[in-house]
Amino acid sequence: MIAMTVPERYGQSVLSPDWHRERERLIAMAEVADRTTTRVLHELGLCPDWHCLEIGAGAGTVATWLAGQVTDGSVLATDIDTRWLEPTTAPNLSVSQHDVVFDPLPESAFDLIHARFVLEHLPERDTVIAKLCRSLRPGGLLVIESIASFPVDSSATPAFRDAMRAIESTLAATIGTDSAWSRTFPAPLQQHGLAQVSASVHIPATGGRNASAQCWSHTLTQLRPRIADHTPEALPAVDETLRLLDVPDFFDFAFATAICWGRNPELGSPASND
Repeated sequence: MIAMTVPERYGQSVLSPDWHRERERLIAMAEVADRTTTRVLHELGLCPDWHCLEIGAGAGTVATWLAGQVTDGSVLATDIDTRWLEPTTAPNLSVSQHDVVFDPLPESAFDLIHARFVLEHLPERDTVIAKLCRSLRPGGLLVIESIASFPVDSSATPAFRDAMRAIESTLAATIGTDSAWSRTFPAPLQQHGLAQVSASVHIPATGGRNASAQCWSHTLTQLRPRIADHTPEALPAVDETLRLLDVPDFFDFAFATAICWGRNPELGSPASND
């Protein structure tokens, strides 16, 4: 697979941790997504002695939750920028600055690897999945969550639809985000030989000044200058959507979260999707 060449990478200036309200954006995102993440991980069967890797840990909410579940194991939380992960108080939670594209990972080291809202932003995603699979122990579990654009086009609010499209096209042009990639789930895990693969989708309501509305408001505000560069015709829709997101009785559906998972086959066991 040939990686697409893009002008920059996530976090350099697009969705940058240097933006003055980035932590608020990440916390709002966690409030929207954590309940689904923790439910899926719990249902997949966490064990207290597991060693876990959290890729792109952001504000650290999932890593902290995992540390409370694997009390006899460990959690390694990584990100390209760890400022929101320090300090950590859980004795079994450690933090490391790490770029999953360029930096190595130990092989056969983890019982669980989880990455949320990471791989869709990486043109090298297929190579990264291969690296993550090698880092799983036999029987280890890989869980990937990604934004999915397919609710957007059915929006009954033209400004909201066009603003979400502007986010999608601007991220694609600047850092190579592919918000349609998750529509292929769980095929990316099947293609790398994982077993017991499956997928699900969560679509939270955005509006009523809820956490999803706050998250998209922060995202639009941070991206507005880049949208002006790439799709200036979308600015009226962006500004109208920012207004709507602060209206108590406005609701719509933005991007969904698509989740897929699979297990590294046990040694000597054939792959199976049962």
